Amino acid sequence: MASESFSRARQFRDALYESLAGAEAAVRDASPLIILSRLTERGAALAIGDASARMLIESLAAVARAPDVEAAVAVAETRFETPDVLREALYFGRCLARSAPQGLRLLQARRYLEEAVVPVSLPDLHTDREAALRHVTFTALWREPARFDSMIDAVAIWRRDYAGVYANQHAVHQAAISAIAEAMDALVPEVRALERLNGLTRLGPPLATAALAQFRELERAFACPAATVSLAEALARGSTCPECGFHLGDAAPVAEARHVRQAVERGLAGQQARLARRVVSRILGRAALSGEERLRRFIEVVQASDLSGLAVVLDDALVDFLRELLEEPAIEPQVLRRLALAFPEVTPESLDKAVAEFRHLLETELRLQGRVRLGGEEP
Repeated sequence: MASESFSRARQFRDALYESLAGAEAAVRDASPLIILSRLTERGAALAIGDASARMLIESLAAVARAPDVEAAVAVAETRFETPDVLREALYFGRCLARSAPQGLRLLQARRYLEEAVVPVSLPDLHTDREAALRHVTFTALWREPARFDSMIDAVAIWRRDYAGVYANQHAVHQAAISAIAEAMDALVPEVRALERLNGLTRLGPPLATAALAQFRELERAFACPAATVSLAEALARGSTCPECGFHLGDAAPVAEARHVRQAVERGLAGQQARLARRVVSRILGRAALSGEERLRRFIEVVQASDLSGLAVVLDDALVDFLRELLEEPAIEPQVLRRLALAFPEVTPESLDKAVAEFRHLLETELRLQGRVRLGGEEP
């Protein structure tokens, strides 16, 4: 481990000396920091209008302020990722001092190449970008200043190809995002119904909670407002759309949206089954007495497993009613209570009708519950 650290420090030291010497003889041990200090003082004045240039010069100035070469190498290791990155920064400083317009323009061209995200799934564009980054360097510019125009032209050609691919994929991605947004809007009634039923703790544990949380994330999705012309203008300045930050290779969450829709529908179906088992039999008698159309409609959609109808009919008032119904103690069996409501008194004349009604009530309860407990509800 110590040998690796020493080797890395040696590489940074060599980059420092070689870059400051250029094609000339190596600088003396005592002189590199003085040379670098003078270089950064001049570079700071030339890089005022470019934030990236100022950051590079400031990092070099931090190295130059070190008390000795060993300390300067330690600072360089913290400021620059690799010796090659340090070498490029040093040659940038030298190119900037020799010709500020050339240095700043090449920095902008390289920054575009470095910031552009190109997945390996686009092999031609990816390979050309890597080749450009290897050849369009400040080291090469310092040694062969006549290559400046060809370097800028090479980056411009790549940028044109990149912008065309980016615009096409951006349009496809935004169309997918728009479809997802519409699907989430259409799912809102079912989501609200499921959330309301999940709030009825007596009905059972909440269902599809992870899908509901993911729905809230997807609900915020919206298509990028950038028009074709404004996107082209933006790509002339930077490598990504400033409105949405799309990168080549980004995938719209189509599968996630499909999973959310399916999970919400399953959750609502699960709550509908609970309602059919635990609630409908309780309100059948109440609905017959109250004559409320909404309760009758609620019973119909639950018994028919109509999820869309359930989402429409279920509102806060009905949920409050269901909560009270679920929380009230079951004092007497539902079947017997409803029979008593229909026949508060049985006479010899009404006996046959009462028996027929009792049979009807038992058959209904068996169809809904699968069994009937006349001794009271299970705890």
